Amino acid sequence: MENKLHINHFKELYKSLKTPFPPLNWLILGMLVGLEQRWVHLKAEQAVDIAIDEYHAKMDELGKDVYPAVVKEAEDGGYIIGYFPEKQDETIS
Repeated sequence: MENKLHINHFKELYKSLKTPFPPLNWLILGMLVGLEQRWVHLKAEQAVDIAIDEYHAKMDELGKDVYPAVVKEAEDGGYIIGYFPEKQDETIS
């Protein structure tokens, strides 16, 4: 009966709430299983939200050093897509 619970804290809580009356034990176990599932879901959701916030913070730290893509027509009628700096100092090495 106790192997329905996966987290030790909930297993210990069940042991402390266990009574000599089996139907009441089933109700307590069912309630704890439902609470455990909600708790796991909320902890996973919180972990994902924290990871997303950290990712966005790191992306904001990187800055805006992204060069705009420019499309130019080539001499042979095709197109060239790339970064074409106008100043000599901005060349990419």
